[in-house]
Amino acid sequence: MKPAAWSLALLQGIALAADPAARLDGDSPAERGDALVAYVATCKPSARDETYPKASAPAYAARLLLGVDTAWALEKLDASVASRITRARSGPPGNPLSPPGLDPFDKVALVNTYFLCKDKIPAATAAKIRDYCALYAHKEWRGYGAMNYRLMMDGAGYLAAEEWPELKDVEGLDAAAIRKATGERLFGYFEKITRGNFDEYGCPIYLAVDLSAVRMLAEFAQSEDMRNRATLTLDAMMLDIACHWNQGLHAGTAARAKYWGSTDTGLEAMGSTAAAAWVSFGAPRSIAAVGTGWIHSFWMANRGRYRVPELITRIANDRAKPFTHRGSVPSMGVFRSTYHSANYSLGSQWDTPKKPSDALYKESRRHLLKWVSDKPSSTFCVCMENPRRPYNLKENVANALGYGENPYSHYLQHEGTLLGLYAVPPDYPYYKLYVPFPTRGSIVRRLEKAGWIFCHNGTMLMAFRSIRPAAWGKPWNGNDMLWCEARTNAWILETSELAPFAGGGTDAELGRFAAAVLDRTKIDASAIDQSPPDFRYTNLRGARLELAWLPHGKAYEGHAKIDGRAVDYASWPLQGNPWVRQQAGDPLLHVRHGKDRLTYDFAGWTRRFWQE
Repeated sequence: MKPAAWSLALLQGIALAADPAARLDGDSPAERGDALVAYVATCKPSARDETYPKASAPAYAARLLLGVDTAWALEKLDASVASRITRARSGPPGNPLSPPGLDPFDKVALVNTYFLCKDKIPAATAAKIRDYCALYAHKEWRGYGAMNYRLMMDGAGYLAAEEWPELKDVEGLDAAAIRKATGERLFGYFEKITRGNFDEYGCPIYLAVDLSAVRMLAEFAQSEDMRNRATLTLDAMMLDIACHWNQGLHAGTAARAKYWGSTDTGLEAMGSTAAAAWVSFGAPRSIAAVGTGWIHSFWMANRGRYRVPELITRIANDRAKPFTHRGSVPSMGVFRSTYHSANYSLGSQWDTPKKPSDALYKESRRHLLKWVSDKPSSTFCVCMENPRRPYNLKENVANALGYGENPYSHYLQHEGTLLGLYAVPPDYPYYKLYVPFPTRGSIVRRLEKAGWIFCHNGTMLMAFRSIRPAAWGKPWNGNDMLWCEARTNAWILETSELAPFAGGGTDAELGRFAAAVLDRTKIDASAIDQSPPDFRYTNLRGARLELAWLPHGKAYEGHAKIDGRAVDYASWPLQGNPWVRQQAGDPLLHVRHGKDRLTYDFAGWTRRFWQE
């Protein structure tokens, strides 16, 4: 992009963006993207990170795009590439899967920067980027197999091989062979994502990395076929986010959610995935610039040929009527559900890994509630202690608070009601339940009565109850902490819009809600101590929910029931709500809103817009 494409007002606003209290806004994707790029052009990496491309390249690229402080940016960019080459040539790696200096995060950051700014990058620096890519091996996949690593590694390798025909990698593969090897793998990733979702669904951090790697291909690949497939794959990924979006909140379950900060996201701390999506979908008010996770979200903020289809953006922003979105990740046995209401969203998933050592438990976030608020931390998530590495229990190290899931817990959701049930064996070292209640203003009033904790959250109401006794512990990270030490327990989360109980002020509204929950709901915990445990609850709206605990390795046989009918998770679509329909494994995706239609064929790799 040429600097002339940027408005004078935006350039003048760069100085303001350097303020820690800076906020970002915009009426269109272009304006919001410009605002984020302008902010990144004010960000300076720490001295330690100046030569770490993953953490520093966006700051250099933003300056080059804007024509601001370019001499410094070019000097640091060149030094960062040189440092990676020096490290990679420093000697044999201690870990063959993680050679020194060869990090896909660095590779993709440098290649992306090159293509965004190649008219401003000196030939000598460009040659170093080329030579750095040549230090990688591309013939077959090696190393850590997470999808973000694969997309970054192969996407950057493919583009480098297209750009520099003279390129030869560390194993002697020439550019044509690199394109063939990486291109075939990339097409395989695209098929997996578009027909079966993938193992980084919903991630508040890593999904932005996946998005940026695919967008890079959609923007810069010379091959029309590669550009087209990357574009349609990116549409599918953005559609998944759209289906879990509510007024700037990304409210779905996630395969990987590192640390509490990855869960406690919102307009004051978007995280990279939500910030990347915000560029396209927007929010009802400005967002905090410092919470955008800019080292990853920046790559989706730049103007280019790719645009999220307007129909998908409309779906992301239509929350006029409550609805439930259902989805699945068949290869992982994960079934996702998110209930959207006008002022909040509640998401959860059903999954049945065969062993408690499954890696899903390490970083996943299998349920959460988010609500619209002008205060930070409008997030509620019931947590349990769990090991840092469930597949290596012998190391005897616990995960950080708010990180990962206990292997012995299950959830059942029906619209705005969520049940939890767990049965942790006597010899498993991690078992305590803990529940963070935010204290930074998003909960306006709290009331405890008859074992329930009722909360007025400004725009909506919630009630939580642990069946076993629980007690308040030491506050943590801006939260009051409720703890339960029982190894077998059930819990309830009941939610409602404010409207049915509105009037007379906060205390009166919360009191009416509490009275309704106490009067209308029914709890049957009589079988909670049987083997396996069983829990039944009739919710605020009269729906009867039953959840029986399912041991690992046992087949699901209707353990979750709503109004006496077993939940048929196997029938759940890949994506399904009033506007979106795609069955697992089916190459056809149908998107509709009003009279407008989008039909995707991921076998023929076509996209057709039409109107009824």
